[in-house]
Amino acid sequence: MAFANQTSYLIYFIAALTILLAALSIYSEYRKAKQSKKTKSTSDRRYKKVRHVAVLIASKDGEKTIEATVRAALANNCDVFVVSDGSTDKTVSKAWKAGATVHNLRTNVGKPTALYRGYKYFKLGERYDAVAILDDDVVIANDFIRQAKKTMDRGCAIAVGKNLTDWPKSRFWNVWLASRAYSYWAYQLTLRNIQSSYNIMTCISGSNSLYRTEVLNQVLSKNTPYIVDDTYWTLETHRLKLGTIKYSPKAKAVLQDPTNFRDWYRQNLRWMWGTFQGIIGHRIGTRPNKFHITYLALMLDWVVYIFSAPLTLLIIWQAGLHNLPIELLLLSAGYAVWIAIAAAALKLPRLLLFIPAIMVIDFLFRAVMVHGLIKAMRQKTVENCVWESPERFEQKVIAGA
Repeated sequence: MAFANQTSYLIYFIAALTILLAALSIYSEYRKAKQSKKTKSTSDRRYKKVRHVAVLIASKDGEKTIEATVRAALANNCDVFVVSDGSTDKTVSKAWKAGATVHNLRTNVGKPTALYRGYKYFKLGERYDAVAILDDDVVIANDFIRQAKKTMDRGCAIAVGKNLTDWPKSRFWNVWLASRAYSYWAYQLTLRNIQSSYNIMTCISGSNSLYRTEVLNQVLSKNTPYIVDDTYWTLETHRLKLGTIKYSPKAKAVLQDPTNFRDWYRQNLRWMWGTFQGIIGHRIGTRPNKFHITYLALMLDWVVYIFSAPLTLLIIWQAGLHNLPIELLLLSAGYAVWIAIAAAALKLPRLLLFIPAIMVIDFLFRAVMVHGLIKAMRQKTVENCVWESPERFEQKVIAGA
């Protein structure tokens, strides 16, 4: 009976949270639709209309992917600039062959510094209204820039693109790609969509977003203090009140994600380490404004998320292993609903086969968050952002994404 009551409470909590997130997402869409109907005279017009856009890519040994990335960017009718960050393979020749203008750095300085040097070397801040910064394994849709520009009204500082996992059939059974495809969908549908509506976005996609050059002139730094550059850019945009950060769900980009546990753990650890560095370095929660208060609420949600895992395991242990099949069935019910919706939305029915794996990986991610917090407390800043990229595979240009 105790197990039944405990499990019921847990299921009720998950169901209530699911309904709340869904309601907030729907309301966020309503807000965006309502805001789009406002006249131009009532909108923030601090910036001029975006006309000339460039694409900037930093690459370190990206010979397997850089050509597809450049060609997809060029299909958006933009000038494309590549900075080779001390590459020792064919990155330079392949980027040049694909049609990019290339700046070759002889030594590996890290992505933020490479982007800063490329931005200054090519004088992008003087020549363009906005710059899309892409990773060297990202393939954007043919209308990515057009859709991002639609989102970037005259008060918008950054337009954030939509992430889609490159999950080819040749890697059909890869659990890490399945998990990332689901997590991108869930995060963007709920948190990113909601935060965009209220201009409280705490995390952007540094791999596929469009930035006004007036903003980059102030936030782009050759010595980014956090291990994740886009964390710094986001927090600086809010701190300096440079404008809104908006999610552009129609600006689609296909990303390569980790395909093994080692790369998955290292990448997520770097992300969480950078997130907590930003929270500590920018003293989140010390100012009585909307962004700080809502960020505190998000951190409270993280606490609940992390401790729900041991609580669930404790309930299962108390109920006894003889009830394990029923316990696992009940536990998977909430995941199954969300994953089924994701499978339909992404047109990936195979995602349903990975419900158990996604559950396990979701539990593992809690450990990554704790590890990231400990790492940030021990090392609050970094001198450079040099790191090893996840293993890549050959990528093809995707016309429509």
